[in-house]
Amino acid sequence: MEGRIISLDAVKKQGQVEQNLSKRIFPFSYDAWEEKEIELSVGLDVEFSVESRFIRKMRAKIIQPDLESIIVTKPMDECINEFFQREIDILKEHSEFVDGHPEIDFIRMRRFLFTAYNDLCHLDNMLENKELKHTKTEVIMIYRSYDEFSKKMQYPLAYCFHKIFLSRQVEYTKLEQQIEDIKLGMANAKFECEPLSKKLEEQERNLKLIVDNKSNEYIELEKEVKALRRRLVDLIDYVAKQRDIVARDTERLKIFRESNLEAFSNVFTPMTEEIKQRFIKLLNTKGYDLDKNLWARAKINQFVKKFFRDADIHGGYNSKTYLRYFLKGIDKSKVTSPQTKELFSLLKTLESNSKQNVMVIQESDTTSFKSQQLIERVDSTLKVIIENNPFNALNVLIANPQDIVILDWKNTGLLAFDFIREFREMSPNKIPHFIVVTPNPLEYDVMEEGRNIGVEYYVNANDAEGLSDAIRMSI
Repeated sequence: MEGRIISLDAVKKQGQVEQNLSKRIFPFSYDAWEEKEIELSVGLDVEFSVESRFIRKMRAKIIQPDLESIIVTKPMDECINEFFQREIDILKEHSEFVDGHPEIDFIRMRRFLFTAYNDLCHLDNMLENKELKHTKTEVIMIYRSYDEFSKKMQYPLAYCFHKIFLSRQVEYTKLEQQIEDIKLGMANAKFECEPLSKKLEEQERNLKLIVDNKSNEYIELEKEVKALRRRLVDLIDYVAKQRDIVARDTERLKIFRESNLEAFSNVFTPMTEEIKQRFIKLLNTKGYDLDKNLWARAKINQFVKKFFRDADIHGGYNSKTYLRYFLKGIDKSKVTSPQTKELFSLLKTLESNSKQNVMVIQESDTTSFKSQQLIERVDSTLKVIIENNPFNALNVLIANPQDIVILDWKNTGLLAFDFIREFREMSPNKIPHFIVVTPNPLEYDVMEEGRNIGVEYYVNANDAEGLSDAIRMSI
């Protein structure tokens, strides 16, 4: 017999089962349970045998598989991974590169970044070397892959469900094809029925016109009429039966779709969002390298430097400065183009994200004041701190890390190299760009010694243009 457990008493180790058909209640002892690996629970369907109105043997009901249900032949996550294999391979290839790498907002910067790239290369076609071109090509290829992925995501969920999951289910697609084949057979049968019906009606009329139903003519025509009638009945019966099969199997397809759509969405939606975010991060990191390498080449290019001077461009050799110049002269209040509005928004973001601090350590108040004016002419967004005493400056610099430090070759008896060494020992993490102002040109060996401890630029005293350029190179 079959039934369902309706109560359990763990203390007495007894319970009750309600039989499915009669609804009679049968008691049992835990000793009757034959499947120790399955825990007894209320609501569990069981099979049992009864002696003297008491259950003697009981086990979990064996649930027969539904032969009408369609089997999932390829797991859902496998289908999705297969569909996005190209994107997954690209992201996997660059996974180590992305971890901990600096980023830019590439999606917003993309158009302007490539505009700047083309403009700078137009100033001097030698600016684009093999490495820079490779970086640009790689970024373009990754963006194209991301764009193709984004287009895939614009399709409705139902379309993705069919294309990604259903189309990979062998049993489902096989049944779909069977239904189409049956429909074709039904269409052919219906097509045959109409002329056959007309011919039957005609022969039945002819049969009625024969007076002698014992004649050979009547007998032969009667045989033909019976054959036509039998054929027509068979066709009609065939169409009816096939219509039932189509209805049944179409319902099976519907049940399969409905039972898997939500599960597909639960896997598909978060997976595609993860792929999207990983693509954006990859583009941001690769875009950072493109931006960095582009301006690293540009700031040492004489044609670019001349262009910045002739165009009176204030700021460092970077995208923020060039975008500010690019938008110069445009009245923001009169802008209607969404693309131009986005550029103004991008500039605001770049300016807020790239605020830099400059410390000037020079003994003379007059000299440090002139340096401050020159720095602010280069880029008014730079925040300048003035310190005359290098020993005080050391403590301030450790407490408040700076992006650029400008210091005299010698200040209050302390050499710039000794200052830098002391700073590196006390604060080895964030090393600023050091610019050393010298009274006279230094020997090559001395300059190399400074470069080994972090000096990036040397500037002769009273060389305002040289100092300006060093600051531009550093920001």
